Amino acid sequence: MTVRDPLETLALEVGGNSLTGWSEVEIGYGVEQAARSARLVISDFEGGLTIRPDMPATIKASGDLIITGFVRDVEPEHDEESHKVVVTVVSKAVDLVETSIDHPTGFVAKKDVGEIAKAFDTEGVGVEVDESFPVEPASFVNSGDSWFYHMEPLTRSHGAFIYDTPEGKVRVALKPRGRHAGSLSVGDGGNIIAANARLTGKARYSEVIVRGQASRGQGSAALQIEARARDGSVGRSRKRIVVHESETTAGKLKRRAKREMDRAAGSSREANITVSGWRDENGRIFEPHFLIAVDDPRIYLQQDMAIKSVRLTQVIEEGGPGTRAELSLCDPRALNGEKPASAKGKESSDVWDTPDESPTVSAPQGRVGVDY
Repeated sequence: MTVRDPLETLALEVGGNSLTGWSEVEIGYGVEQAARSARLVISDFEGGLTIRPDMPATIKASGDLIITGFVRDVEPEHDEESHKVVVTVVSKAVDLVETSIDHPTGFVAKKDVGEIAKAFDTEGVGVEVDESFPVEPASFVNSGDSWFYHMEPLTRSHGAFIYDTPEGKVRVALKPRGRHAGSLSVGDGGNIIAANARLTGKARYSEVIVRGQASRGQGSAALQIEARARDGSVGRSRKRIVVHESETTAGKLKRRAKREMDRAAGSSREANITVSGWRDENGRIFEPHFLIAVDDPRIYLQQDMAIKSVRLTQVIEEGGPGTRAELSLCDPRALNGEKPASAKGKESSDVWDTPDESPTVSAPQGRVGVDY
């Protein structure tokens, strides 16, 4: 099978100049990566070096923005036969991972997740929030904490993900944000170059127990609350206890228990697919937290999947691999999506199946005489 392999024109815009001619490019981003990064190589480099670390930079692929951030590293090197320069670029969002919050009080009260995230963005990176969240009674910052270190447990307690945008802002998102056009497929006209899958029972539990405490009230109804979700497909006793990271209510624990079970089912069904080119059928660059149809009976997979992470590469040299996108995919439920639909009437093998029934979630209840 011959697959199409369109080249992208990569431009690093820095210091008022647009630099092209990169011989090697690698760009990575995903729902579990707060700040995207890129590595670019230019061979047979001639002329003075005008790029320095920490200069504002953007990377565009054939005019479409992929990264807004800063030059991180500049590494010139040579041997007797060649000379090249390696440049790495990171998203602006890196400053919310690596720097400390410098807030006047380190405290906000009666704000939701989005408001807290924006209040503690003291570096001015920018925060986009795709969902509405319940109000938190209070949020305290420990001296020296970074924005990501403070926000990640809070967003995790609500099932949300933190990742960045091409504009360099951070995004707080819950559910898949859209669908890519077309499909990933093999055969005539297909775009899949290589694929592998992993189906595992490692993250599956027969029962998930979520426990937490409320900041107000007394007795077991406030201090010893729990919810349980059960997965009948796990054939033996395998229990997991999760401590809820933020303000606890009965409703929160019930949702968290179900979400933990659904994510475990989704994460147990994953695939890695390499395709020719960086774009879907409508010309959109592949994005994480998007759905896409997969039709690859060689790995017994013919259904919708969710993109967990993206690695874009391009090597422009004779005999080189060309332009590729490596997509890490998972069952959509791992990213708060729905049970996946089949690919145009085709069914995945039974090995991809996870239980159709929703987990049974018990009403939160007190646990008298137990301190946790």
